Amino acid sequence: MTFDVSKLSDEERRQYKTLEDLFAYSYGGYKSEEELCEGILQTVEDWKKKMGGRGELETCVLPYLEAIRMKNRDSARNLYFFISPLFFYIHVLFELSRSEWRNAISWAGMYCERVTKNLLREFDRCFGTNNFADVSDKKFAVKLGRLRAILESKQFEAANELCNLLEIIYSVRSTRGPHDVPPPEPLRAQISANQCLPAYIAYLEILTLMKNNLSSDFSAFVSFFSKLTEMKISLTFGEEMNKVTVEYLLRNVLYREGFFGGDGKKLSEVQTKIRKVGYNFKDAAVSNILSKLSTGKQAVLTKKGKKRNYVYLERCPPQDIFGASI
Repeated sequence: MTFDVSKLSDEERRQYKTLEDLFAYSYGGYKSEEELCEGILQTVEDWKKKMGGRGELETCVLPYLEAIRMKNRDSARNLYFFISPLFFYIHVLFELSRSEWRNAISWAGMYCERVTKNLLREFDRCFGTNNFADVSDKKFAVKLGRLRAILESKQFEAANELCNLLEIIYSVRSTRGPHDVPPPEPLRAQISANQCLPAYIAYLEILTLMKNNLSSDFSAFVSFFSKLTEMKISLTFGEEMNKVTVEYLLRNVLYREGFFGGDGKKLSEVQTKIRKVGYNFKDAAVSNILSKLSTGKQAVLTKKGKKRNYVYLERCPPQDIFGASI
């Protein structure tokens, strides 16, 4: 996914330019400190209005602006790490509030791109490598694969968790089962938004392992991100998030996406997938519904194997049940 600045509004282009100026300054580029700080303050104010008046972010940012005025480039870089993903995530939440599900999913994909880009560039700065340039024109899967490899080479904790989360978020934007029958877009958008917070936490943890001094304000920025997520998702979906049943998730999401295709899935594999998309159900509940979906005239799955080691696989193609996507 290529981020097209030309498609942004004038206000959004100004915000994006400010963040790019902050990045350039933090890596040694020239920029008037006062002009940079004014741009950051305006960006924070814009975000505050977009998000309904939440002012915690300004409190987090102000100490960094004082440090930037003192020409502290390390503080500028740390601030960039904290707030650059917010540009994309705030758009995810804004599009959710407008029920523009596809737009929200697309912005979540761009959020993944930015997190990956930030980590690749910072790894290169810290270790004198050239990873970002090597993959900058490649597809996201290639960039993420490179990121996973270099982080695991340093045995960074949270590397696997982060890369798995980014893969989940990004894949939702293009989720199409083998018969092009995606699950309902509101749920896909909700899954994307829910996974952005744990990805943000893992991203900051890895930056800290690269010797960036983020620990003092780690909790403050994560708290802002968390409250923003909770408020916007609650306003958008109300109690619906809590009403998603095991059966709905298995039949209308996993089966619909083709998850049970091929050789099928064991209960443990189903549970792993359910947790990855942000839900948590007991084994007994999941097992009962898998059995229900495998019996009777309305069955969509077939159960094979022995007790406690069953495998569940498609009985019929998803498009036979849901029809083709328009």
